[in-house]
Amino acid sequence: MEILDLYDDLGNNLNKTIIRGEAPNDGENIMLSVAYIKNKKGKYLIKKSSKEKGGFYTSTGGHVTHNEDGLTTIIREVYEEVGLTNVENNIKHLKTFKYPGRYCLFSVYLIDNVDKDITKLQLQTEEVESVSWLTKEEILELINNGLFLESHAYIFKNYIIKE
Repeated sequence: MEILDLYDDLGNNLNKTIIRGEAPNDGENIMLSVAYIKNKKGKYLIKKSSKEKGGFYTSTGGHVTHNEDGLTTIIREVYEEVGLTNVENNIKHLKTFKYPGRYCLFSVYLIDNVDKDITKLQLQTEEVESVSWLTKEEILELINNGLFLESHAYIFKNYIIKE
């Protein structure tokens, strides 16, 4: 059972919690952290989620749990999902925003200058089927073909490619 903090629309902690899966009330939001990981060649580490997780292409991310912040969450998720460590010095927070039409906020990060052979990554097989280094154009093609998770596509188009 995951316990999540609740936030107002501006990202202020309301000092209330909810169990993951429960619906927040009006004016309350859960928070998720998402990171796009970029290598020195300008390609992004994109994962294909497992069939149990929908089989979509996505970036890396997860729910901000109780007493965690977005940065702590993204460092944890990057390690859990794809096995990357020592990324703290390469993380840039881009934006925290309320996702349109939902009771959630996204804290968006860019992890830049990662130099890692993806064949050596330890993938969380319950969540990740595979990973690839993809160009901006390849990601946009996945998005245009409806193969990319909607919220992560929104983040890529509105915050990442503008970086």
